[in-house]
Parts: sequence; structure tokens; C-alpha cells
Amino acid sequence: MNNVQVVRRDADHPLTVPESEAVAALVSAAAAHDSGRALSEQFTLSVRAGATSGVTHLLADAADGALAGYAQVREGSADEPPSAELVVAPRSRRAGVGTALLAALPPGARVWSHLPGAVGEGAAAFASASGLQPVRSLHVMGRSLVDGPPWPPAGVPDEFVVRPFEPGRDEHAWVEVNAAAFAHHPEQGSLTRADLDQRMGQPWFDPAGFILVCPREATDQIAAFHWTKVDPPDGTVGEVYVVGVAPDRQGSGLGRAVTVLGLDHLAGRGLADVVLYVDEENTAAVHTYTRLGFTDREVHRQFAREPRP
Repeated sequence: MNNVQVVRRDADHPLTVPESEAVAALVSAAAAHDSGRALSEQFTLSVRAGATSGVTHLLADAADGALAGYAQVREGSADEPPSAELVVAPRSRRAGVGTALLAALPPGARVWSHLPGAVGEGAAAFASASGLQPVRSLHVMGRSLVDGPPWPPAGVPDEFVVRPFEPGRDEHAWVEVNAAAFAHHPEQGSLTRADLDQRMGQPWFDPAGFILVCPREATDQIAAFHWTKVDPPDGTVGEVYVVGVAPDRQGSGLGRAVTVLGLDHLAGRGLADVVLYVDEENTAAVHTYTRLGFTDREVHRQFAREPRP
């Protein structure tokens, strides 16, 4: 494919509704072809919303005007570099589209590959050929909720109470504790109230599965939380969506306790399986999940250009 044109959409030139729909169609077609989605949840939500705050959309058009590929760049939090994800239409691959999108990314941007199996290996080979090296790994772990090693009781200390998230009451407190708990996490720690509201508007959102552990004497404070997810809502697989512990409560065992509360909730819904995503460098969390019977199923990788000497 010749003459690949990359169009930039940002706050000055927002993504139009037809463009957003074209990107969504491309992503869905690629997912069906690859047996996996190239864009993660936050990037997908940004396409649907046409987000512009801290987000740049890159659209690669072929000579015939059809959408051949798409990339999204998100500003990093604190001192973190920008992160990017990209996808090329199946019919447009091996024709320079991916190379054109990579060239349009800002210097220092880190690129995720979420694809499994042979497609993921191909993405890694493409990254290597483009001068990118793996710099971060995200493990997908899972376990059965109906058999396998049993998990222990939650054992929440008496000075805490367990309650579900209450819309209209807990949004501000959750955004604050999430930011504090994930201060060094480039994606999770940067979630805003708007991001929370966007997720609360999704069909899968269920306050009963958003479990809070609060001090008994101050139930508007959040010491720890486990946000579970079932998507689609009538599916058989649950997700340990986010587990967080306030910094002043870390090391107290609340992380394991609130994780177990979520497993109990998902099992009580009659689900057969549960998955989670965890950074390889978060060794404490990996250890906790391993002791609860989780094992590796996939590994997603982030790539970056090696710094010049």
C-alpha cells in the first residue's frame, strides 16, 4: 500500500463521530481476525467518547480513503512517558501502515501489544524490527471459581466494616484513594472522576461488586477496595478489575482480605472463572494472587525505543 496518510485528531481538531465509528469498526474487525483486542479498555473508551484531554488519535488512511489503521497516544502521569496502542486493518497489513503510525508517535512513547499467540509474536517481531525493545510486562492470571485450590476466609479485622460502593456518596473518596494507592502506576493512578463516571455508565457496572473496606468509626473513608467486573454482565467469567489499599494501610493484610471478598462475591454469582491483570514488577500482588491459586495465562508487553547513549 502506497501513500499512507496519517491524520491527527486532538483538542484542536477533535475526532468526529463518523471517524470514531470507523475506528470502532476497524478495531472490531481486527479483534475477530486476531482472536484478541489490540486496544485496552481505557483506549477503547476514549475512542467511543472522542476524548481529547491528554489524548491524541492518529488515523491512517489508504489511497482509496478507507481507514487502514489507527493509533492512540495518551499522556503519561507524573514523569511517565506517553503510552500508545495501535491496530492495523487485516486487509492493510504488511503494507507500511504500522510503520507510518509508529513514525507519527511522539518521541519516547511506549507502545503496548495486547495480542495473544502467533499474532502477539508477530507484533513483537514488528516492534523489534522497528527498533523497539520490551520494557514492561503485564500478566494475565486466572483461576477456576468452581474447583482448584480453595481460597481462605477473608478475615477482615474487627475495626473495619465491609460495604458496597454507593453512587453519589463514594466517588470523590474513591478517586483520591485510588490515586494514592497507584501513585506510581502510569495508567491506574491517573484515573479521574470523569474516567470513573465513564466506567459507571458501562453496562457491566454493578455497585454490589464494587467492595469497600472502611474504618468502622469513619465509614466514608476507604481503607481498601476490590472493584470486580463481569463483562458481559451475563457471562461466566469475572474479573479482579482493581484491588487497592490506602498507603497508610498497606502491609496490614487488607489487600489479601479484600481480594478474597471479591472472589467470594464472584463465586456467589455462580461464575465459573476469574481473571486479572497485574504488572510483573508488582511482586507483592503477584505473590498474593499466586497464593490464592492464580496462574499465568497470557503476558502483554510494552515496547520502547532504547535511549540514545
